[in-house]
Amino acid sequence: MASFTFGERQQYLQLGSSEAATGKLKPFTPHFRRTSLTDVQEFSPSAVPSCDIPFSPDPVDPLDFEVHIANQMENSELGSLTNLVDFPKDDIEVTLSPRAHRTVNPAVPDDWNNLSPQVRSCVKTYTKNWLTVIRRYQKCSIGSRRKGLNLPHQAFECDESFNMEKQNFLNVFAAQADELETEVPDLFIQNLLQPTDQEEVDRKNEIMRKSGRLLDLFMLFPPSDEDEAMYHRTIPPSPCEQFEQRLQINFLEFKFEIEIEPMFLILALYDLKERRKISENFYLDMNLEEFRDISQSQAQSLCYFRKAIFSITQPSSEIYLVIKVEKVLQQGSITDCAEPYMTIKENETAKTKEKVGKLRFQANSFCQRLSLYRMPFAWAAVDLVSLTSNRSSQNSLNRETINGGSGSEMRSRSLDNRNHIPQFGPVQHSLNMFNKQEEDKLSDEDLMKFITDEKKPSPLLRRLRKIPGIFRFEVSPVKDTPFFCFTPDFLELKSSNSGDTELALEVLEFPLPGVLTPYTIYRNLLYVYPQFFNFTNRQGSARNITVKIQLMGSEKVNNVLPVIFGKSGHPEYVNESYTPVAYHSRSPFFYEEVKIKLPSRLTEGHHLLFTFYHINCQPKQSQDSPEVPLGYSWLSILDNGHLRCGTFELPVNLDKPPSPYSVSSSSLPGLKKLDNRKAVFKVELRPVSTVHTQERTLERFFSLCEAVGEHYSLTHQTEAVNQAVSMLRQVCLEELVKFLNVVLDKLLPLLHLSSRMGAEGALVSKEIFDVLVAIVDRLQNSEEVKKDSLGRSHYLASYVHYMFNMPVLHEIRSSESEKYATLKPEAAPALRRVRLRSTSDPAIQPSSLMLPKDRGGNQKHAKLFHEELAYCIVLTNGQVRDQVYRHLWFFFELLIKSMSQYLSDMDRWSYPVKIRFSESFQGIVNTMVNIGTEFVKNQDAEITEMTNLSLGFFLNDLLSLMDRGFVLRLIGHHHRELLEKAAAWPHLHDRRIHFLRVVCSHEHFVTLNLPLASRSKLQDDNRLLEDATVHDSVAGMFRLSRKFHQQHFLVGLLLKEIADALKPDSGRLIRREAVNLLHGLLASHDKDPRLWNRVLKAKVASLYLPLLGIILTALPQLQNLSDSDGSKSKLTARYSIPRNASSLIFTSPVMLTPHTTSTNRYSTPIAGFSSPNATITAEVTQTLLFCLLWILKNADEATIKGWMQSLPTTQMLSFLELLDLCVSNFEYEGQPSTEQVGSHVYRKSRDMKARLEDAIFGTTGARSEMMKRREYPGIDRLFSRVSVGLQEKLRWRKDLTQWRQAVDKDKLKAEIQQEALISGNLTVETNLIVLDTLELVIQLSSMPEFKPVATGVLKVLIHSLCCNQSTLYLQNCFNTQRALIAKFPEVLFDEDSEHCMDLCLLLLQRCMSHFESTRVQASASLYLLLRQSYKVHFSRMKMYITLSLASLAEKISNQDEHCLQKSFGIMLIYLETDKAMEGTSFSMQVEELLRNLKAVLCDTVKLQAFLMDVDMQIDLMFRIAKGLQNYLDLRLMWLRNIAMKHIERKKFAEAAHCMVHSAALVAEYLNRVEGAVHLPMGSVNFQKISINVLEESLVCDEVFSMEKEGICSGNSFSEEGLLELLDEAVELFNKAEYYEAVYEIYKIIVPIAEFYRNIKKLSAIHGNLKETFDLILNKDSKRLFGTFFRVGFYGSLFGELNGKEYIYKEPGITNLVEISARLQEFYKKQFGKDQVEIIKESSLVKKGNLNPSKAYLQITYVEPYFEEYELKNRVSYYERNSNLRRFIYSTPYTLNGRAHGELSQQYKRKTILTTLHAFPYIKTRISVIERQEISLRPIEAVIEDMQKKTHELAKATSVDPPNMKLLQMVLQGSVGTTVNQGPLEVAQVFLSEIPDDPKLFRHHNKLRICFKEFLKRCDDALKKNKCLITHDQLEYQRELERNYEALQHNLQPFINRKIPHLYVMTRL
Repeated sequence: MASFTFGERQQYLQLGSSEAATGKLKPFTPHFRRTSLTDVQEFSPSAVPSCDIPFSPDPVDPLDFEVHIANQMENSELGSLTNLVDFPKDDIEVTLSPRAHRTVNPAVPDDWNNLSPQVRSCVKTYTKNWLTVIRRYQKCSIGSRRKGLNLPHQAFECDESFNMEKQNFLNVFAAQADELETEVPDLFIQNLLQPTDQEEVDRKNEIMRKSGRLLDLFMLFPPSDEDEAMYHRTIPPSPCEQFEQRLQINFLEFKFEIEIEPMFLILALYDLKERRKISENFYLDMNLEEFRDISQSQAQSLCYFRKAIFSITQPSSEIYLVIKVEKVLQQGSITDCAEPYMTIKENETAKTKEKVGKLRFQANSFCQRLSLYRMPFAWAAVDLVSLTSNRSSQNSLNRETINGGSGSEMRSRSLDNRNHIPQFGPVQHSLNMFNKQEEDKLSDEDLMKFITDEKKPSPLLRRLRKIPGIFRFEVSPVKDTPFFCFTPDFLELKSSNSGDTELALEVLEFPLPGVLTPYTIYRNLLYVYPQFFNFTNRQGSARNITVKIQLMGSEKVNNVLPVIFGKSGHPEYVNESYTPVAYHSRSPFFYEEVKIKLPSRLTEGHHLLFTFYHINCQPKQSQDSPEVPLGYSWLSILDNGHLRCGTFELPVNLDKPPSPYSVSSSSLPGLKKLDNRKAVFKVELRPVSTVHTQERTLERFFSLCEAVGEHYSLTHQTEAVNQAVSMLRQVCLEELVKFLNVVLDKLLPLLHLSSRMGAEGALVSKEIFDVLVAIVDRLQNSEEVKKDSLGRSHYLASYVHYMFNMPVLHEIRSSESEKYATLKPEAAPALRRVRLRSTSDPAIQPSSLMLPKDRGGNQKHAKLFHEELAYCIVLTNGQVRDQVYRHLWFFFELLIKSMSQYLSDMDRWSYPVKIRFSESFQGIVNTMVNIGTEFVKNQDAEITEMTNLSLGFFLNDLLSLMDRGFVLRLIGHHHRELLEKAAAWPHLHDRRIHFLRVVCSHEHFVTLNLPLASRSKLQDDNRLLEDATVHDSVAGMFRLSRKFHQQHFLVGLLLKEIADALKPDSGRLIRREAVNLLHGLLASHDKDPRLWNRVLKAKVASLYLPLLGIILTALPQLQNLSDSDGSKSKLTARYSIPRNASSLIFTSPVMLTPHTTSTNRYSTPIAGFSSPNATITAEVTQTLLFCLLWILKNADEATIKGWMQSLPTTQMLSFLELLDLCVSNFEYEGQPSTEQVGSHVYRKSRDMKARLEDAIFGTTGARSEMMKRREYPGIDRLFSRVSVGLQEKLRWRKDLTQWRQAVDKDKLKAEIQQEALISGNLTVETNLIVLDTLELVIQLSSMPEFKPVATGVLKVLIHSLCCNQSTLYLQNCFNTQRALIAKFPEVLFDEDSEHCMDLCLLLLQRCMSHFESTRVQASASLYLLLRQSYKVHFSRMKMYITLSLASLAEKISNQDEHCLQKSFGIMLIYLETDKAMEGTSFSMQVEELLRNLKAVLCDTVKLQAFLMDVDMQIDLMFRIAKGLQNYLDLRLMWLRNIAMKHIERKKFAEAAHCMVHSAALVAEYLNRVEGAVHLPMGSVNFQKISINVLEESLVCDEVFSMEKEGICSGNSFSEEGLLELLDEAVELFNKAEYYEAVYEIYKIIVPIAEFYRNIKKLSAIHGNLKETFDLILNKDSKRLFGTFFRVGFYGSLFGELNGKEYIYKEPGITNLVEISARLQEFYKKQFGKDQVEIIKESSLVKKGNLNPSKAYLQITYVEPYFEEYELKNRVSYYERNSNLRRFIYSTPYTLNGRAHGELSQQYKRKTILTTLHAFPYIKTRISVIERQEISLRPIEAVIEDMQKKTHELAKATSVDPPNMKLLQMVLQGSVGTTVNQGPLEVAQVFLSEIPDDPKLFRHHNKLRICFKEFLKRCDDALKKNKCLITHDQLEYQRELERNYEALQHNLQPFINRKIPHLYVMTRL
């Protein structure tokens, strides 16, 4: 590191003086080596100082700022732009203001005129007024920004829907719902259809779009408060008393069980963890008036404090409030005195009253005689931490709790040593028991041991007796100073409260060692603690011993000073104080605290006098006073002028000292000593004084300073001063901090005073500065000292800001009120101004200021204080230089304040800036900054961050004081030096940006960049001529050229940093820092009230125009938040935007899920604008885009248009892509639910806790690594131990170090509401800015190749419509969209345009809006699209609208349907009022279109209502597909959806038929379009599979011409698609075991394979056919194709199903009970358990007999019905189970109405049902379209039964191979014993008699023949069975044969009986 010795200083100064006259000081820039900061680099004589800063080759120098400003001020036409030319005249204000005091009267000594010099100087420091330097306009750019205040409400669709559907969401979005209810817009847009000039339309749209816009855009997107805090210096806290945590205790009640005497309370705080008392005593007197009267010796005005305020600087987990109880001394021990209180209870009995009366009388007598003497009685302790934490258990404070502190304050204390009393409200507490005081355990150590033991369970403590009583008090945190409150010094405090008359007292805190706080007020107290007195070796009866303490003013006995603070109920000050008496103790311990107000001037005569007495409790006749003197002792206050402190052991004299006596003498002649002069009395002194130090070294320094100050000279004292100053290094830090303000007030004047002594004082001056540096270094490095966010010590910063003033060397007679504009008259006498000059270096004459002549008559020349300080900084070396530049901020702030005061004192504010300071001083500043630059460049990153920021703040301050051109060159030099070295040390990138951020935070940043400079006058360099033409053009304003950089110097540096940071190879964190710098800077412009004028803000925005080109260049790297799942929490997309019809159908399968209205239906952006190679993070992208939008909003529109017009088409499209990216990145996210927020907070808090624990306990690395603030590219070269995981900026923050276990719902509600409001307004404003820019683009229609640009504009508009938008934006967006289509219809209606479908879809979505204003706008746009496309593209437009609605309909809710119907109604209104379209077919076609749309909409909406009813879903999907039969793509999609549903339910046959229908549809299309020979001729080729397929041939011929429109462009409408569908059908038919259908499909595939000679395919087909035929042979009748049931629905609950009948196809093994149970259970869940009933009869239902409020189901088993001719064609089992349309079931009945009756009366009704389609079909249930009933007479019914039974026997007998089990089962049912009576009974009823009705003759005969056939079949079956049975079944066979023979015998008479008439007629 560079350094030079004192001898070399002369050489340097000579070099500086030799060039002073020329003003060309070359910078003295030492070179640093990285080896050691203490190494010395030899100074090179060739380095001649110069004012010109050396820049790197070809640097960009700023203009001569002051000259340029002077020229501009001559322009008389500036007008409102004058504020941008130069700084205002009142820019800086030096103010002398009265010091703020907490008390009504400041704390000052009583005798001001009789003070010692040391005390006087301390008091001056504590009472002097504050001199502050204020930059008046700094608040304009640094003021606090409250995010989102007074924002208008924005209504969003997603929020409104969420509020409508989620009523239990705590009414977060009630405002949105209110708007929906109260909104009453027009039903349609007036004059929409009237011919209007387009320019007039554009003008009205612009007025509407720009009305009510926000001015402060960054209110919605402010910079991070944490980031801003790092680069702005906060005003330090004022130098006054600072309190950490304060508790106010209000004492409400105190009494014991019986009240017989006065009691006195002493309260104090104890820290058991530190084993210390941490507060003084607070004395409380709550006695009744009657007791106060007997305890006071005389009546006087006394004060009784009822409130105490305790301060706690270091909260611990074991802080206790200790309450000690004293009483008036009386005869007897403490046990004797406490016995009545423990045994007597307060009651009304006579005996008790008598006892209490005696005790009161006895106590009254003692009080009358011994009222001055007290005795200990009881004590109690309260755990304050547990009490304030509202916890009942002791020691409940969580030791793990960490307090992060405030955001602007940094605590360096170790986390595990910090505790914090949590926030709490007022807490009342009541003590009910007191501990009896032990007489031999009175010390504080004994007390704390008792409290510690009391927390532990101990049997000894349980045996201790308690004194019952009540002590009730309230604890609350102190927010405001209460009324009538006094300090510990008995000074009244200022208070804004009023009304409470109870007195309050602040209790002085005794902070623990290590607490560092400077003294700021005058306080001079002494606490005396008598501890022990040993009187055991003295014979006599003296046992009740007390000590009287007095402060004596001199050695005269009667010179007692009334300076002892009185207790509550006593006078304010008293002369003496007595210790409590320990009854009958000859060696008592004392606990008394005597508080003394020390005289302001102490002498050797001031001493403490201790008088020891024995107190006679009983009166004696020989003594009037109860006091018996035992001895005397004394102790002087001062020890050789030093205030005593500590514990002292003193001897005791038995004789009274004479008057006067010698305090200093330890023994006086003639006086006897107690115990042979041994020290028998122990006392402790604890001074609390802000004017007397306990450090003798510091005291010696003060004394020397006072001696020097009296003579203003160091002559003959240099060695002593040098030694005293050097000894300051050895002063302990705690004592140094206490007197820091005093030390600095003496050290700084001494520094300059030493410089006046020439060479003799130079060594002293160097030593003084070195000590000053050492003091600063100790404070900055101490972990105990508070620091702000920049690491500045609060105490040093506070001193510089408020207290530093130029030290007084001589008086200036001029009026002080003239020097300071804000000087108050009463403050003027306190101001002292000094001209600090030095003659140590006569060769240097930096200032022309002249001092008075010396004794020789020579004029003195001296440099000023800021010059001397700057020289000291420059001339440091070695370790001192290292310390100086580590803590450069302190010296720079001293320098800036002294410079400001110099300008104010010398009235130089009005001087030209260039001559305010000398040229030599500029050279010093130049050198000083250059050394700092070298320090930052060459030292380690850990130690240069603060130095770099300090340089930035210093140069920022200099811009307001010195030549601004000079300062700008310094800024450029530092920036360039860091840039050149950054390649080797990457952390310098970060340092460079931070430096720039500080410099750019200047409140006159805009003025510093010369926003009004004329570019035509800047060509003073030949190198700039090449840029002249470019700059003079509009496009040149958007280029970051050399001339731009020269004119707008700071902005040029900033934009160059942005451009470099956005390069792909730039570091991620560096990029973020650079963009955040830009963000913060623009935010400061936005909120600056000086720039609220529109013209001014346009000028400001023009400074940043090159940013547009920079961002355009970085476009491929920007992040699209809509494409990133993790970067932004987006809402789930409800609707997707297709690119064409095929993608609409096949890109996303239909998922029928419950409708969620809280999702965003428009959030998915359109394709086309994307950034797949994005390298810039989402956060940086969003910030960068917001800055871009700010420029576009505020820049001049003509300038922006000119720039866009100069762009080539490709760049113009890139610019539109950039705008599209803005739309994506600022999309409104909607409101999260409370559950989501709670989950997020919990998850975040859990993660933060884990990270904090890892950092503290070292699980992820050293704690120091966690504390590193940033990472850089190549960081491994600097910090090799830093893990990769710590790549982000890490800081300790309050919100990261504290986690919440529970969520405050009320707070969350407010936060959610506010965030939603801000986010909504952000989205609206950003999108409106994009819309404004798009309007400007549209105005460029004259540019060549504008069509792609207009298409790009349309894409951006469509994308914005996709996103969540407010009603306000949508209204303006629709206006722009309509205007764009009206101007450029070709961008939408051209055949190659891909946006027509997108726009139609979006308009339909917006037509479903719940906001009527949005529906009105969308309906108008949709109608105009139809109107504009009528003549050319109308059919295509109708097709697009229908397709769009079909894609949306499945997700539309009932509410959406209602809104869409309203929108269609609005379109009908437009249609009726459209006069221009009258006489055309337009009206008819639009009406037809709307009807079709309503039909499709109605069916699709119902899907949402039947999500659980799959059958109803399939019906609805079938109807939708049927309705879209002319839209082949959509029908194909819905057929596939139905197939997917069937596959889910394993209904493979129905799924296969869906594929067959799809294939037939494709075949129809291919046949009509291509007509190839090898392809099927259409659906007719599929009719053998299903006769239903023929319905696919009903498509209109016009549909097949849509191929060129892109409608049938999907892959399915090709031969490959056809084959895929057929293959899928084959697979599904195989699963359903419909093998015969597989064969039919292969018959269609084979010709195609043969045509293409696909032998491999043919081989596979024939192989599959063989397997298929084998399966048919093996399984055939074993296959279960299905069971059929008739289901009737009755009741209004079924809706459209009411009264309808369906045939259900169920799996083959389903029985009636199963389907009945399933349907009943399903509808019970839907309608209610008691609302569904099953009609068990199968007869016709009489609806009039049903309950209309219930749902009824009638379920009947049915069988396929075939006519006899059909059976001849349906031979196989498959044929009798396919293509089924007719079904039959039978119903028994009688003529009397009953279902069953006698056999002769039992009729049967056969019902034949015909369905709409044949089974199997694409549905599992088909409606019944025809019913046919056939009634059978009883005899016909039994004939049918007998025939059925006979058929079963014949079938069982003829089966091959034989089935013995089936055969025996049928036989048993025919001839079994129990069954046998059935046929016999039938014969007896119908064959016993010849019927009377001739019509029945044929039936009679037929029945007889049936019986014959039946018996024959039985016989055949018996014979067959006999051949099959084994030996063990012979008996069973015999039994069957016997039963058969019996049946045959019984039936023979009936069988053989013939009807004669019938045979006669037959013969005839």
